[in-house]
Amino acid sequence: MSSAMAISESGWVQTFFSGRNQLRWESIEAQSAPTRALANVMPWLKNLTISGYDGPVILPLYEINERITWYAMAGDDRRFAQMIDEISGFVGPSYSDFRGEWAQLSHDDAPECALAERFGPRIIKFTAVQASDQTQIETALALYLSVLTRRPETPDRTQRPFGTIRSDFDRALLAGNANGSQTLLEELLASGRVNAEQRKCLEIRLLAGLGQSETLAKNPALIASVSDVSLPAQTLVDVVVALYETFITPIESASDFETVIEAFRRHIFKPFGGLFRERKGIRHPKVLRAFLLSEFTTKEPSTLRCRSLLEAYPESAEGLDLVLAWCKKLKEPVAPPETDSKEVWLSQAKQAIVDEDYASAISLCFQLLPLPWAYSGLLRCALELDTTDVTKRVLAKFGTATEAILSGLTKKDLSRLDKLREPLPSINLTKLGWIAWAENVLANPLDAPSVTELQEMAVKWSVDEYANDTSRCDKLARRIVEAGGDAQNVFRDAFPVLVDFFESSFGSRRAFKPIYSTLIKCLAWSGTLSIDEVEIGAQLTQALLTTGPNKQEYIDAIEDLQEILKENASPIHFDWGLNLAELLSLYPAPDKGAVRLRFFMDVVGMLRAAPHRVSVAQRSILSELASDYNCPNLLDTFPAIEVSPEESTASSASYSGLVGIYTLTDGAGQRAKEIIERTYHKATVVLNNDDVSTDRLTALARSADIFVFAWKSSKHQAYFCVKEARREKDIILPLGKGSASILSSVLNKIESMFL
Repeated sequence: MSSAMAISESGWVQTFFSGRNQLRWESIEAQSAPTRALANVMPWLKNLTISGYDGPVILPLYEINERITWYAMAGDDRRFAQMIDEISGFVGPSYSDFRGEWAQLSHDDAPECALAERFGPRIIKFTAVQASDQTQIETALALYLSVLTRRPETPDRTQRPFGTIRSDFDRALLAGNANGSQTLLEELLASGRVNAEQRKCLEIRLLAGLGQSETLAKNPALIASVSDVSLPAQTLVDVVVALYETFITPIESASDFETVIEAFRRHIFKPFGGLFRERKGIRHPKVLRAFLLSEFTTKEPSTLRCRSLLEAYPESAEGLDLVLAWCKKLKEPVAPPETDSKEVWLSQAKQAIVDEDYASAISLCFQLLPLPWAYSGLLRCALELDTTDVTKRVLAKFGTATEAILSGLTKKDLSRLDKLREPLPSINLTKLGWIAWAENVLANPLDAPSVTELQEMAVKWSVDEYANDTSRCDKLARRIVEAGGDAQNVFRDAFPVLVDFFESSFGSRRAFKPIYSTLIKCLAWSGTLSIDEVEIGAQLTQALLTTGPNKQEYIDAIEDLQEILKENASPIHFDWGLNLAELLSLYPAPDKGAVRLRFFMDVVGMLRAAPHRVSVAQRSILSELASDYNCPNLLDTFPAIEVSPEESTASSASYSGLVGIYTLTDGAGQRAKEIIERTYHKATVVLNNDDVSTDRLTALARSADIFVFAWKSSKHQAYFCVKEARREKDIILPLGKGSASILSSVLNKIESMFL
């Protein structure tokens, strides 16, 4: 037993049987301990010698007064929850003081520290109510162990649906939850439904979704592995935007055109030119600019293709002035003699199809009619473009085609023609956008596009067309609110796509107010939410607040947040509630502050319901917020937290490291800094909010003992320099951007250093 124990479990076991535990490891190993004590311990220790065992472990701690405290642990959440129910049944309140609560352990106690390091929070403890009950407990635990020994392991036949995992993955990315999204990516890969190419696309989505554009752009092996295959539209956007933002954005305005072209050729087109074969109808401004630059890297840029890109560019999108300036540099080709024009157009059309530039190709094919090849080209392009107007134009041309043309069509051409002649949909979702999609969902929810299809469609829509059209946003919001039954479920599934389009990728716009309000309302209607979903709710709230909502919009949003808080009031959301209360305190309140005060009191009520779960950090933030909300005496009646003054003093006196905090929310960072320095008098806290890589940020990341990268840190180019500077040192990525999340992450890290 001892040799096997020495392999993996002996460290914490030896520590547990030391200190105030009168049953010593040496006596257990030598089998010289009392027979009754060995009978209580040995069967559980033998389970630990089993490779891969992660079931319940119950060990006794013998105190000087002969009192025995039993500690029960499990290796994962599922087994721990099951163990609690089983201990309640076998021992329960009949013989012990156990009432189902998790153990509160002391960091000053060596045995309890050892358990915490090994099992984390998955620990319960109990003692006999009366001395005579101890024998009953030992008998019950022996029976429980015999049941565990005989009980076969229940196989997990409930693998989560792939679509559910993918949806959770998308939500984790939107929330900036780096750890959660990585875990969900691993779950996707473990499903067995992801091939090698799809795995690369998911890895790219992870980096892009977390905003680590520079990390992605400077991973040539990953990009090269997908640059020569036909990518999903979302993946193409992720890769091209990452490359563009890293290598071109810093120089595109300040440098001359030739310098921009040379940088594009060297860093993007030469190593990854395959990315620019097909635009797939994407209208993202940076993607359009990248495709335009790819044309200028060729010896003879295609005027037709450049014009096609210019026509696709949203009128109010950023960078339009650059695109217009670049297009002016085009040299109009000298018109060839009339007899040669068809040959030139035919060559260009064939090349456009090879390049999968179907928009340019179909324009040329119409010019080439009645050339027989042009009819074949029209069929190919119409199916690829898949838009109602193009389909109607092509069918009209075939309606007037001669018998000689029709008889010369190949089998593939005829098959394509039959597909085009199938009944046309009443609306073309890809062409018309969000409102057409929403109306289609209301009319035919069971035939609505899947979330994957919607993601591919959404990248072809321009956010700028909505940012300047309040009526269109109002109309979309009303359509979502009107939904019920199956349509409501479709909108619920589409929630991450809507958030990514209107909030995550482009920042808040004033016209989007009804969209933000509606998405918050959708969360309020959804009942119990995940950690990522409530965090997305906080992001939507900030987006709404930055647009300057009127009184009724403000009241409606805060009341929806109250509903979310009511349905999700639990210790796991304490930081979220405090962060949101802090956020509301920073923005103007059109109703003079009455509704946000009610929200704050709801947060206080949530914490008051479980005071033993309120951490020192959370209590400190609550104290600060009480002043913000003009409730200075609020904590006078708040239940005290059982924290040892000696423990707090020892930690404050002993920690003297450098804490670096990167946050774009100055108020939250400053509040966290003040509380950390108050708690740890010898510590030094330095804040940084540089949007991009700077020498100051790099130096701080390199020298800090603890470095916190707060609030969706990966949305900024600063992350790459931090990652490079930290090298093997860890980077703390709190899920929330508020001071509660920042402070909790720092204090938890410091506490772990003293375990």
